[in-house]
Amino acid sequence: MNYIRRALEDTILKSLNNPKAVFLLGPRQVGKTTLIKRLMERVGIDNSLYYDIEMRQNLEVFSGDLEEILAKLRSERKTNSARTYVFIDEIQYITDFSKTIKLLVDHHAEEFKLILTGSSSTLIKRQFQESLVGRKQEYILYPLSFAEFCRFRGEDGIAGILDNGYQHIHYFPLHHRKDKMEQLLAEYIVFGGYPDVVLNNNRQEKAEILNDLVSSYILKDIRHIFRIERIDQLNKLVHNLAINTGKEINLNRISGEIGLYRDTVQNYLLALEASYLISLVRPFFTNLNREQRKMPKAYFLDTGIRNMLIGNLQNIPDRPDRGELWENQVFINLVHKKTVLSEIHYWKSKAKQEIDFVVKENGHITAYEAKFGNDNRNHFTSFRNSYPLAQCYFVRYAYDYRESELPGYF
Repeated sequence: MNYIRRALEDTILKSLNNPKAVFLLGPRQVGKTTLIKRLMERVGIDNSLYYDIEMRQNLEVFSGDLEEILAKLRSERKTNSARTYVFIDEIQYITDFSKTIKLLVDHHAEEFKLILTGSSSTLIKRQFQESLVGRKQEYILYPLSFAEFCRFRGEDGIAGILDNGYQHIHYFPLHHRKDKMEQLLAEYIVFGGYPDVVLNNNRQEKAEILNDLVSSYILKDIRHIFRIERIDQLNKLVHNLAINTGKEINLNRISGEIGLYRDTVQNYLLALEASYLISLVRPFFTNLNREQRKMPKAYFLDTGIRNMLIGNLQNIPDRPDRGELWENQVFINLVHKKTVLSEIHYWKSKAKQEIDFVVKENGHITAYEAKFGNDNRNHFTSFRNSYPLAQCYFVRYAYDYRESELPGYF
């Protein structure tokens, strides 16, 4: 199969000239290994070394001291005349590798450039006790964005338009393909953006891949990495979150329903977030007397995984949960557009007025209401009373363009 470009490829490539270690994080089976092998081709196979830490011999070597590691790298590199790019896959399995990274960056960066992948942000932070401030750059590879999904389905023209941003969609030169775009969006929302799922055209086989992802990779991996003993309760928690996507999380209620202590539920939530299964969205507030500031909401970073967890891969129009599912999809769109300066929240007043998403970026505030149909109910006026400079938008699944509305593939 030919390689299909990921949006993060060029961004990471630009960072390979500096001495810092590059961390590529993200869930299992999302394409991290494929991406770093593509980067090896871009920098030159003769200038690259690759190590999979899930192979025992590699784990043993990189768990050793610096001199042993340097000896291995120097003996296996193909040239002494150029900098060697060292790609290390699944770094979280090496205990306290931070000191070695620090020394390699500080004293051997002209000789070796480190590119490291991992599947758990929390475990990596736990393993790297030494401070790497100023010595690393982090990137997250999520399941495919909608633009990447279209590219994987051979629709490069549509993907190119989406890459340019929603503001250009109304000048789409292939406007007669709008129906095709909406067809792709419907498939994307039901089956998600994991590459193996996207590249398979058989619905039954897609379901089998998703089931394997959930059971063999995601929950099994989370249990192993975080040493979770009560796997049945973890499964109940994940299923609960899938059913209640986008609803406020009441820890006391959930702990009673699944039979876990409140603190344990909270720890499990953090483990699920660190493993890139879910993302917790917290309230946006500046007025403690008028705005809610406590309970987070949970959204899944892939709707196909979410749908598999509840056992429903029906088409969008037939689903009773289509509104919640669309709201989750809007959140995923926002995640793919997120920068280091942006924060994603929701807003709710003490009077129960609510906005689905509030994005704060570089001092600017933008509010979004996800609407599957033509419902125009909103609390934008109340929100603007507190934040008069905020921009407010509906985001609709299917729409005829009007002012203050965005298409579903914004």
